[in-house]
Amino acid sequence: MGFSQEKLSEELDISIKHLSDLETGKSFVSAELLENISQTLHVSLSNLFYAPDEKLINETDWSKIEEIITEESQKALIVTKLRISEIRNK
Repeated sequence: MGFSQEKLSEELDISIKHLSDLETGKSFVSAELLENISQTLHVSLSNLFYAPDEKLINETDWSKIEEIITEESQKALIVTKLRISEIRNK
């Protein structure tokens, strides 16, 4: 979009250092800031993560993601129940 770091950081109301840290992966971006970046640059959120020639997530990928989340959630629930049981038995 032709923004300098200075101009983009002003538009986003963040410091140049924070923007630089986001670009280099030294800091994580909040959902709110992602939305602001998307709106400021007039691009979809997915365009912030994928180059135009990259494959976007399809339905099969989403199904796999849901399956992984479900499995990991179930594992976390089991571990949590076990830990609570251990705490109660102390």
